[in-house]
Amino acid sequence: MIVTILGTNGFLSRAIALYCNVKRYTLNMYGLNEPVGHKYDTFHKVNFMTDDLDYKNIIQSDIIIYAIGAGIQSNLKESNDLIYNLNVNVPVKICNSLKSIGYKGCFVTFGSVFEMGETKEERYFTEEDVLTSTYPAPNDYTVSKRMLSRFVNSYKHDFTHWHFFIPTIYGENENPLRLIPYTISAIKNKEKLHFTAGDQTRQYIYVGEVPYMIDLAYINHLPSGIYNVQGKDTFTVREIVTKIHKHLNVELPDECFGSEKRADVGMKYLALDGTKLKNAIGFEAKIGLTDIIDKY
Repeated sequence: MIVTILGTNGFLSRAIALYCNVKRYTLNMYGLNEPVGHKYDTFHKVNFMTDDLDYKNIIQSDIIIYAIGAGIQSNLKESNDLIYNLNVNVPVKICNSLKSIGYKGCFVTFGSVFEMGETKEERYFTEEDVLTSTYPAPNDYTVSKRMLSRFVNSYKHDFTHWHFFIPTIYGENENPLRLIPYTISAIKNKEKLHFTAGDQTRQYIYVGEVPYMIDLAYINHLPSGIYNVQGKDTFTVREIVTKIHKHLNVELPDECFGSEKRADVGMKYLALDGTKLKNAIGFEAKIGLTDIIDKY
């Protein structure tokens, strides 16, 4: 199989590349920086904001995966221009280009459970719920992801296009400022922890399960469409922090909660219902947080 990943050295793109290495798939990478931490067959240096892609080579791929995004990590302070270009304009342009040149393979893009916005409903959301949500969007990342999802749901094409709504992805090698590595690092270094009240609920999926899911979709000839990828764990932030402390045999200091402010606290409950995808290809996440804490 020939796999092309658009975007290098991102958390998700690296996980997909490592999976391709294990499966011995031909792997072509496009991005600003040369890939590190895994093998690849070809690398093409591309600035997606300014450069045109070499579609003559790309369309030979069985699967093309758009693994580029901006605005995911608020601490990076990325510009609105970058967020809307990489999350909307570039993937829309690629979709239209693949359509015009008669691509016959599979194209993969990603949406996010954060597209639900500031909902207080406590239930697992369907694809339709996420796609049609009108709850307030707390940031440009949420708005831009909504724009891409609604385009994908509407445009006409002959190739296979899977758009996967994903929950919070986690795993070793993720950004050290994110919740799980931050907590583990602070415990190990005996540093004081700072969190919000910790009552917001998030669904989590181990990053290594996403490429397996894509492979399963290809093997089972999943039809074009929008699909939720349901994670195994759904916890509040307080529950996640508590589980990490318990796993590491460290007492949890209660005063660590309520000392931090974040823009996403208005999104009280974010979880996906993956029934549609499970019924189509049999995918069900099997790895839980406590299975991989020691890998961090």
